Amino acid sequence: MTLFSRYRWLIIAASHYAILFVFAQINHYISPFGINILITGMLLSFSSLVLNHTQGALSIIPVALYLDSISPLPFGSSLMILIGLHYLIVGLRYQFRRESEGISMAVSLIANFAIHLLYSIFAITYLGIEGLDSIQIVLNLIVSGLVIGLLNTVYLRTQIELLSLFGIQIAQEQRQAR
Repeated sequence: MTLFSRYRWLIIAASHYAILFVFAQINHYISPFGINILITGMLLSFSSLVLNHTQGALSIIPVALYLDSISPLPFGSSLMILIGLHYLIVGLRYQFRRESEGISMAVSLIANFAIHLLYSIFAITYLGIEGLDSIQIVLNLIVSGLVIGLLNTVYLRTQIELLSLFGIQIAQEQRQAR
């Protein structure tokens, strides 16, 4: 066990922040077209499937607090949504092979759909239905799904390579745990 093994959640949280920063910039430039890309399902998928449940939750909490700080919804709603989905995925992950990129892709897309749905429900509850455009929500969901479809495998491999730079071999640890 390396020194960084206990703090792998911090490495993953930092990389989650980096990808959120990139997509915040992308969203800024495409916002005149009414498009907003949400990639949180991809981040949640990696943390829930690859890390153990505690370190996965620790890597998601800073992301959720960041999303709470930029959202017009009540503070803590993103935290509640992401941690709830994280533990739902963790509870179900023993039913399938976690190393599979296909499973990661499916979980990312389903989690992203659930996040869109839950954010919409929270927005209707707290902000009212007047400002919501269902066509725009569906368009954002489709665009986000396409982006996740293109980037999920690359993101998964990059994260595993990043951890291996710190001496953490995820694939060997998962096989030894079985």
